[in-house]
Amino acid sequence: MSFSFAARILRSLAIGVCKYPKAFLLPQILLFFASVFYTVKNLEFHTDRNALVDADKPYHRNYLDYKARFDSEDDVIAVVESEDAEKNRQFVERLGARLDAEPELFSGVFYKGDLKRLGRKALFFPKEDSVIQTMREQIRKARPILEAFQRVNSLESLINEVNRQFRTASKESENTALASALPALQRILSQADAALSRQGVPPSPDAETLFNPDQEALRKKYLTFAEGKIYLVTARPAASDRKKEAVARFRELTAAVQAEVPGVNVGVTGETVLALDEMRQSQTDSLVASCISLALVTLIFSFCYQETGRPIKATLCLLIGLGYTMGYTTLLVGRLNILTIAFLPMLIGLAIDFGIHLITRYEEELRRGACAETAIQKSLIHTGQGIFTGCLTAAAAFCAMTFTEFQGVQEMGWITGGGMILTLIPMTTILPVLLLRGRQNALDQQIHSPKTSKNHRAVVEQIWLRRPKQTLAVGLLLVGLSLTQLPKIRFDYNLLNMQAENLPAVQYEKKLIQEADQSVIFALVIADSLEQAKTLEPEIRRLPSVADVDSVTGFLSAPKNRRLEAIRRLRQEAAKIQFAAPSIQPVNLDELSQALTFFQSYLSLAAQASEQTASNSPNQQRPQQSQANPAVPQAETFRALQATAGRLQQNMRRLPPQQASQQLASFQNALFNDLRQTFHALASQDAGDPPTADDLPPSLRKRFIGKSGRHLLQVYPKENLWERSHQKTFVQDLRNLAARLENPPVITATPVQLLEYTSLLKRSYEETALYALAVIAVLSLLHFRSCLAVLLALLPVALGSIWLLGLMGILNIPFNPANIMTLPLVVGIGVTNGIHILNRYREERRPELLSISTGKAVLVSGLTTMAGFGSLLLAHHRGIQSLGFVMTIGVFACMTAGLAILPCLLQPKSLTTKLLANH
Repeated sequence: MSFSFAARILRSLAIGVCKYPKAFLLPQILLFFASVFYTVKNLEFHTDRNALVDADKPYHRNYLDYKARFDSEDDVIAVVESEDAEKNRQFVERLGARLDAEPELFSGVFYKGDLKRLGRKALFFPKEDSVIQTMREQIRKARPILEAFQRVNSLESLINEVNRQFRTASKESENTALASALPALQRILSQADAALSRQGVPPSPDAETLFNPDQEALRKKYLTFAEGKIYLVTARPAASDRKKEAVARFRELTAAVQAEVPGVNVGVTGETVLALDEMRQSQTDSLVASCISLALVTLIFSFCYQETGRPIKATLCLLIGLGYTMGYTTLLVGRLNILTIAFLPMLIGLAIDFGIHLITRYEEELRRGACAETAIQKSLIHTGQGIFTGCLTAAAAFCAMTFTEFQGVQEMGWITGGGMILTLIPMTTILPVLLLRGRQNALDQQIHSPKTSKNHRAVVEQIWLRRPKQTLAVGLLLVGLSLTQLPKIRFDYNLLNMQAENLPAVQYEKKLIQEADQSVIFALVIADSLEQAKTLEPEIRRLPSVADVDSVTGFLSAPKNRRLEAIRRLRQEAAKIQFAAPSIQPVNLDELSQALTFFQSYLSLAAQASEQTASNSPNQQRPQQSQANPAVPQAETFRALQATAGRLQQNMRRLPPQQASQQLASFQNALFNDLRQTFHALASQDAGDPPTADDLPPSLRKRFIGKSGRHLLQVYPKENLWERSHQKTFVQDLRNLAARLENPPVITATPVQLLEYTSLLKRSYEETALYALAVIAVLSLLHFRSCLAVLLALLPVALGSIWLLGLMGILNIPFNPANIMTLPLVVGIGVTNGIHILNRYREERRPELLSISTGKAVLVSGLTTMAGFGSLLLAHHRGIQSLGFVMTIGVFACMTAGLAILPCLLQPKSLTTKLLANH
């Protein structure tokens, strides 16, 4: 596009704006409101990073295939932490029950290995045969109290039955059997007492471990870490389009349970939660940054120009352009993602530059005596060419992103590149219309060649213009120092380091990384058949980076004969025990209190008898006696149970009778139903054919067996997978194993996606910087028609980029998936300064810039751009924050190079000016 052609186009635009102002103003206002309305109705926010990658990538096709064929939603995890394991258990039991009650929102709820959940083949699933034998022995040892349970259906009748057994026990063996059941009573009464102090429906003490004195067995039933200090509850959203609703409800239920079980620390985390929280935080940060950015650029503009009218007019035009951009984004892309969410504050800082340059030249022409219409024409013809070329180069830097293979980066390119051009439209059409109105025009026309406003800038500018060699030497020295820091530049692939540090989901994710025995993030190996899965599992376990493998292969293996025999015996033992339905009547507090009084009396007598027996025994035989018969309780056991019964009795009197009766009724209902259902499940176990896939619980079957019969192996790493080195080693080990096989399985899931996602993102922005540089060079060449001018226009970019990298090395600031966007942005923004400076130099052939409108505009536009990106420093999302910091420094460096270094090369007798003159 030739200079004369561009000048004619801009001259026609200026004449049209002056002659038909309403034709430019009214339609655009209507278009603005239409764009905003369309955006509000249709714009979506997407949280899934996997949606940012093109579906034609082989690894991503594998992932999408997995999502389509399996129950593949990521787990939402409640992390429950306290020193009291029983409080933790109470919490997860209550939360798990609430989640189970809402199947329309949650699936695959898991917090413990429950016999009742696993179906009629449940006893095939334990890895060791001894587990079944232990359960049978526990039932036999607990026979006295189980017999008591068979004859009762309430807490009051249970205590009365135990009292009867105390009265009628005559043989030593009967006393011993009765005493061995007392730990179960201790748990029942202590949890009945706890039910009085907590609101909500109390859980059962857990029938499967009720008669097992080993508390470790109880803990192993649950999903725990850190020796029982941390319990987990996991659930999956029932549908992919209800993730947000499911997470919100999960948090509501967690908060409700926390009110019932105080004294525990609880957080909700998981990949789905992290993604939603990250998007929510980014939305908030972006909105706050946009408001701050808009306020800052208006204040800077007003302060530097000592007026408010024209800066406000430019800001209004900027808002109209942003409205166009939002409508365009909604129409073209339809959504914002974690990469594109921050485009508004970026555009605010960049697009206001158009208004700054236009207004600066307009004021200069007015103060030279031109009328308003003539000033508009000259501004649009001369400065307008630089504005248009600068806009196109910046847009080209953004649009270069569309050439990459990363869909999220492509969307960023379309949105911001198109946004630069759309914001230019009201700045070059509506803003001139608004500038023609106002009393400021008359005031400026009365001021001819003002001295005060330019002398300060001119004095500062002479500091480097009078010492060009020294200035260039300082610039080169800074380049040399910066180059020494380049080896320190690194890329931080850890996405957790980008998120807001104070987000509970992030804090609890890190807690799990530190405390958990194994990672909560796993890879998936997809086998074509059960046989292949069985072959693969031991091979995977032997890999050095693998900690464990979860699958259903062990559940679907043919059991040994002794396992079948053990199941039959346990089933027969359980079938002998029949429980009555729990009482539906309210608990009679008076009768229960009376039963507890007698119970405490019997315990007191038993404690006294135990103490008497111990005192009559020879001292030297006490240890041997204790070792020979460890089942015989000591006096302390009786006293502890007596104290528990006393506390229960006192708390029953402390509460209002109706409330105490209701809470105890809920507890006894949970206890007796759990016992009856557990023994029914044991008696109903199938000891026939080995289990098939259809015998698995639905949650297991959907998770591990796909719709086409393929099998999943969940592979857990030994190390923290958020760290790049561990991630790479883990995935590579699995891929190497698959490569050695004739029929290789599919390797997919989060570790693979993270590895490929961050690698592709980094590579895409590096390529974008090169594409942007090439496109900008071509555009600059078309504009200047001089290779030397192109090199000079790119000089601020080169110097500013090197200085920026040097400072990042000194401050140990890494690149990350957010601030890597800096690479193409600095190229596009930095070259704009060079274009405006060279345009004005070509017009007037002198290096002094700050004393005229162009230098002032470059300075102010640099400050407003820094304000736009600097507003991101207030973000809590550390990725967005780092983008703001790096871009602010980069813009400052490029602006400094453009205002100080480039003019020194344009001195009247310098080699550069001679070469430019020849061109």
